Amino acid sequence: MRRMDNTPTTIIMPTVKYAIVLVYLVISIISTGCQTTPEISIPKLLDDYGDFGGDFTLTDHHGQSFNLADHRGDVFLIFFGFTYCPDACPTMLAKLQDVYKKLDIPKGHTVRTLYITVDPERDTPEKLNDYLSYFTTIDILGLTGALDEIDAVAKQYSVIYNKVPLESAAGYLVDHATWLYLVDQDGELRYRFRHADPAQEIVAGVKQLFQAP
Repeated sequence: MRRMDNTPTTIIMPTVKYAIVLVYLVISIISTGCQTTPEISIPKLLDDYGDFGGDFTLTDHHGQSFNLADHRGDVFLIFFGFTYCPDACPTMLAKLQDVYKKLDIPKGHTVRTLYITVDPERDTPEKLNDYLSYFTTIDILGLTGALDEIDAVAKQYSVIYNKVPLESAAGYLVDHATWLYLVDQDGELRYRFRHADPAQEIVAGVKQLFQAP
């Protein structure tokens, strides 16, 4: 994947499986070897993101219909990606594994991650199920749908993406925004984390939603 900031991808792994494993191992080694703790800023959650965000209905990686409106009371982290993504997507998922390790989720609360594909042409429920099986420590649900359905949800969350042809067997990649969205128990968008934000900052943002009003 080439990110929307025009940073090019120069290496494309031969298979998604090896890309995921390699990226995860590299991140794990770096995390283990780095003893310094970066300064963490506490995200200031917004009460109103205007017209951004909102409910939607897509198909999950079990082939079942998923409607965000049916899950009031749950906190959601939403990321738009695709299974053939060689860099930003597996990196974010590896970071989310760290987030879930650090989160001390209070009894009665649920934090779920929604992985919405920007490549519905290839990302069937079966494909998403296989891909996400590498990230079992995340409470995650892969979502797909018809192209017009994905377009509509991407527009709701201000996600820009486009197909990039390749002269290889892969056929194409998808450039896409790499925000991580935090949605509260009322289904309201409260924050957008940057791809570079550390896991501890994401944890700090999520924990604010556990506090009594």
